[in-house]
Amino acid sequence: MNDKRIYSILAMAGVTPFVACAILPLAGVDSIAPLGPLAQVAASYGLAIVSFLTGIHWATQLYDRQQTGFNLLIASNIIFVGVWLAYVIGSLEVALTAQLVALLVLLGIDRWLWRYGVITAHYYRTRGAATTLAALSLIGLLLTL
Repeated sequence: MNDKRIYSILAMAGVTPFVACAILPLAGVDSIAPLGPLAQVAASYGLAIVSFLTGIHWATQLYDRQQTGFNLLIASNIIFVGVWLAYVIGSLEVALTAQLVALLVLLGIDRWLWRYGVITAHYYRTRGAATTLAALSLIGLLLTL
């Protein structure tokens, strides 16, 4: 089993809902039954993705404590709680913007982890490509609101 291939495919597949939510308005689609408005679909999906990525940082901290250099448990909790609060009490614009910022911050943390040899260059490049697509999609979606 080739883990590089699997996580590359899964990361790119994971970005698909963001891309779809950004592109569908160009075709005149604003809502997906029974899921609802595209902005809401993207915001709820983004919450799941940020949760997933912060969970990866938890695992990194738990299984490679000596190499991380700072406490990923605390950093990931701060990021996720901030995104969750933006989702729960903010507008869709606030929630999507918070997710955009969180994705970029999490990629910045991954860059740091890559530079210190905690994650591989391939994983970092894959995360970079997926984050770029997700970020551009979120920006496109925000421009339609």
